Amino acid sequence: MIFLLVSVSLMSCSRNDDQVKFEKEAYSAPAGYTETNFQGEVQSEDPDDWRISPLYQGTVRVNPPFPNPVTTDQPVNFEIEVISVQQSINGLFVVTRNNDGTLKSPPLYERFETLDQGLTTFTINPIEFGFQGSPEGARGLHRVFIFDGNQQMISYGDIMVE
Repeated sequence: MIFLLVSVSLMSCSRNDDQVKFEKEAYSAPAGYTETNFQGEVQSEDPDDWRISPLYQGTVRVNPPFPNPVTTDQPVNFEIEVISVQQSINGLFVVTRNNDGTLKSPPLYERFETLDQGLTTFTINPIEFGFQGSPEGARGLHRVFIFDGNQQMISYGDIMVE
């Protein structure tokens, strides 16, 4: 019984350590992006983009947003799929960073309802990446973070606004 308890505890610590490492990588500067066309087909892949956090491995799939790159006059589409019948997601928040590195408020997208198994889609206006809705301020490479309602990171990736 003690062996089982210690084993479960060590696995939990390892999973927490993996989550901390994942989040540390997420907060690094954006460097590259997964290029997608208007249909969501990947044209070139950045291996650091849209990975799933250790807490959500086997539970969630995040398709790379499309199109990417995007212009300021077209929406970028997101698809998040809950693939496990065992776990739902308690809310969803999508944010980016300000130039000073802090998370931008309000979120680019927020959903307070639970995401059950299946596909959730939404769009974001790329102008929201910029300062005070400025198209000029929106241009460039932006790191986007996806969190659940408990502020646990699910995934992250980069979007290029042209």
